[in-house]
Amino acid sequence: MSYNNVSSYIVAIARNSPNGANLLGTGFIVGNGLIATTKHVTNADDNNLSIILPKYRINDYQDTSDGSVEILKASIEHVDSIKDICILRIQADVAPGYSLRGSDEISPGSIVTVFGFPHADYGRMVLTQQTTQVGAKVLIQSQGIKNKHFVLNTQARPGQSGGPVFFNNSIVGMLIGSYAPGGSSGISLAGVDPLTLHQTTHVISAEYIKEMLM
Repeated sequence: MSYNNVSSYIVAIARNSPNGANLLGTGFIVGNGLIATTKHVTNADDNNLSIILPKYRINDYQDTSDGSVEILKASIEHVDSIKDICILRIQADVAPGYSLRGSDEISPGSIVTVFGFPHADYGRMVLTQQTTQVGAKVLIQSQGIKNKHFVLNTQARPGQSGGPVFFNNSIVGMLIGSYAPGGSSGISLAGVDPLTLHQTTHVISAEYIKEMLM
């Protein structure tokens, strides 16, 4: 399966408002009518939550002046606050054309492919494909529980949170965001936290998404 076809299963997460749909981040289909994204993208709140169906494939020229979109209402099915995972349900008969695996499949140096909507927070809905290397595999502790993550040798942009990470045509992880040591700096320069300006990004293992679907 080519990545051109994979892009048909990747969606933008949005929240409807009187002024239209406000883009929040990225999601991807993980089951029949089920979509995975991060908890922090949805804030665990499905009030006016929706997904925007893909209209372009990755090999297409994406017309940035075309604002017409197809929107489906989304509801929250499951949330794992510790792992920052949120599973959404939509009323659509759509199932993925790939499998969910996990970070055990990769090693530092493995070449992976990331999809997402960078700068979606500025209303820019352009699906991008990025190839990078795995820099490390790490255990990150939250509320006393250690979970598998891996580090990408690239810098994530706002809007890419919830994007799938592929290895050998399987999803091995979901992008969480840039590493911010000790949390936020409390400083914003043009909407960017300086602590996140470095070339590392954290990804949660997709095995946890798979467990939530069982």
